[in-house]
Amino acid sequence: MGYRADTAPFSRKTFRERLRDLRENRSKYLIELRMLAYSGLAVLGLIGLQVLVHVLFLRDHADFVSRYAWWIFYLDLAVVSIGAAMWHLRAYRATLTTMVGMMVGMTFGMQSGLMLGAIIGATNGIFVGGMTGMLSGTLIGLLNGKCCGIMGVLEGMMAGMMNGIMGGMIGTMFFADHILWFMPFFIAINMAVMWGLSYMLFEEVEERPGIERKPMSFAAFFSWCVLLSSALFLIMMFAPRSGLSRLV
Repeated sequence: MGYRADTAPFSRKTFRERLRDLRENRSKYLIELRMLAYSGLAVLGLIGLQVLVHVLFLRDHADFVSRYAWWIFYLDLAVVSIGAAMWHLRAYRATLTTMVGMMVGMTFGMQSGLMLGAIIGATNGIFVGGMTGMLSGTLIGLLNGKCCGIMGVLEGMMAGMMNGIMGGMIGTMFFADHILWFMPFFIAINMAVMWGLSYMLFEEVEERPGIERKPMSFAAFFSWCVLLSSALFLIMMFAPRSGLSRLV
C-alpha cells in the first residue's frame, strides 16, 4: 500500500536534524523551498495590486489607509498562508491515513475560520465576520479534509463552523481593547500552525516510494490568492457594518 513497515517505530527527525538535512540535501526539499518562494512573491504581488487599486480608484477616500491598511495586510497574510498550505497538500499525490486526513481537515477549517472571521469581524462586526469565517472555514475544511474521506470532511466542516464564528467574536470583542496590539500575535500564531501542517505533511510522505509530485504553477497559485483576497476585500468594503465597527 506504500506505507512504512519496520520492526522498530518510525523515528522522526528533530528540528535541528531537519535543518541540517535541509542544508545537506536541498534537492530533497525543492517543493517546500518553492512553496516559501511562492508565498513571499504572492504577498508582495497582492500588496502591489492593492496599492494600484488604491491609487486608481480609492485615493479620494481620505480615511481609507487609516481604516483598512492593517486589515488588508493581515488579509493578505491569511490568504497566502492558507493558499500555500493547500498548494503544498496538492503538490503530493499521496494517500493519507484517516488520522492524518482528519488533522488536515480540522487544521484547515479551524485556522481559516479563525483568521478570516477575526479580520472581517474587526472591520464589519460580529455578524458579517462570523458568517464569513464560518462559511469560508467550513468550505476550506471540507475541500482539504476530503483527502481521507468522510471523517476528514466532517472534521473540516465542524472546525470551520465553530472557529469561523469564534473568529468573528474575537475580531469584534478585541476591537474595543488594543486590537492592533493583539492581531500581530494572533496572525503569527495562526500562520505558524498552517506552516506546521505543511511540515507534518512532508514527514508523512518523505520516505514513501513512488510518491508523485505535481506542484501547481505560480501563476495558478497567485490567481487563486487574488480571487480569494478580492472577494474578501469586497466584503470588507461593501458588506453591512454592525456594532463598534459602525462607529469608525
